[in-house]
Amino acid sequence: MAVAMMLDNPDGSQELYEKLRARLQLDAPAGGTVHVAGPSPRGGWRVIEGFDSVEAASRFLKDRLVPALRKAGVSGSPPEPEFWPVHNYMVPEAHA
Repeated sequence: MAVAMMLDNPDGSQELYEKLRARLQLDAPAGGTVHVAGPSPRGGWRVIEGFDSVEAASRFLKDRLVPALRKAGVSGSPPEPEFWPVHNYMVPEAHA
């Protein structure tokens, strides 16, 4: 089942986000469907990503994101993901 994942990182920033994207070599959504990032209304940085399943998202976090955070010098626990089922998402045909 498709899921959306939200990571709210109170210590995040655009600079850290760009550093991680470069380390992960992400030019497309990690989950293959949708990726949205920007300043969090709670402070810090927020990323919302679409994945095919919670398991796929969890693998990405464990195998790719956490190691990239460590290499970027971020210590402590990574942000806790929040998941919810996706009923539908839409993108303009030119972006599909």
